[in-house]
Amino acid sequence: MPYDSRIRCFSSSLFLNIWMLLAAVIVTTPVRAADVTPKMQPKIDTYKKQAAMWAMDPVIVKAVKESNAKGPIPMLGNAKWRELKESDPIVKGLVDNPAGQRLTKWMNADPKGINKIVLSGDKSHRVAFTSMPAIYIGKGKPNFDESFSGKVWQQGESKPDSSTNIESVQISAPVKNGNDVIGVLLVSLTAANLQ
Repeated sequence: MPYDSRIRCFSSSLFLNIWMLLAAVIVTTPVRAADVTPKMQPKIDTYKKQAAMWAMDPVIVKAVKESNAKGPIPMLGNAKWRELKESDPIVKGLVDNPAGQRLTKWMNADPKGINKIVLSGDKSHRVAFTSMPAIYIGKGKPNFDESFSGKVWQQGESKPDSSTNIESVQISAPVKNGNDVIGVLLVSLTAANLQ
């Protein structure tokens, strides 16, 4: 093989290897979160006020009180939850119950701004939601723990929601019965709408 042909062959091979390496790096690089910007914050603050108001809705409070009295669905932890399909009667029941219908109504009133709403009880178990969340028990997650301590919580960055895969900023508010926190209302805000 002539010297020029060997150089071209080597160059083509090197070029191809570099592109394959770059493609592998791009594919395996984890999704990075994006900071909440000062421009986004006023819109998020408005949604936080709205979430706190929704958390006081009598239908929401009643649903959480009733669910807390029963407790989480027996034998249904996060591993078993992940095996369920959206068509499962358990999942459908949490979408179609009165609280789920209320959440869906609120989300549908702002489809560009809100992509999911989840209501949890005192054991962090799901009471109602608009679409199936990735987990059934949310304890140990800041969106539950912070609000269950009585605070309105906000995620510090936008990232893909674990169940919808939509770039989102999550917020949550405590659900109270009088002065007692009995549950948490989580709202997943579509990041593109906050820009």
